[in-house]
Amino acid sequence: MENPHGTLQVLDDEGLSTVHAASMRVLEELGVELWSPEARKLFADAGAIVEDEVVRVGRDIVEAALATAPASFTLTSRNPAKQLRVGGRSMAFGLVAGPAAVHDEINGRRSSNMADYENFIRLAHYFNAIHIIGNQVVAPMELPANTRHLDAYRANLVLQTCRTTAPRSAGAGRSTGSR
Repeated sequence: MENPHGTLQVLDDEGLSTVHAASMRVLEELGVELWSPEARKLFADAGAIVEDEVVRVGRDIVEAALATAPASFTLTSRNPAKQLRVGGRSMAFGLVAGPAAVHDEINGRRSSNMADYENFIRLAHYFNAIHIIGNQVVAPMELPANTRHLDAYRANLVLQTCRTTAPRSAGAGRSTGSR
């Protein structure tokens, strides 16, 4: 879907500069805790400062990476007819991610659960206006926090139709159980 009006200017130039400066402060001064040794090595090789699990990334590295980032890219689902263009003038609609509560007319506001999660996935696949399902559409609060993402992934796979794109990736760190 293409936006005929162009992008929505959420921040003016000054606001954008303020957010960028704050982001650079976090990256350069505070750093980011990064658990993957392979990822830390990639950052070190690019010139970042790596101390134990904390990576500090200089402005020069960020600017070099931004210069190579594409203005848009395509996600391809199992159904190639449902390719999703991201960026540029493209628009994609998806569900929110991770609310711990839901609200409906019958039951009111309450903690979300796996049945709610599955129902939201079904609804997303039903409506042709939802293009992508990202992370957990609600948090199934009755499930253990350290494994509920696996139940959510299973529901996404079992209930998935060819109407939406649902990108999935989990690195080696997820399978080690070390964190």
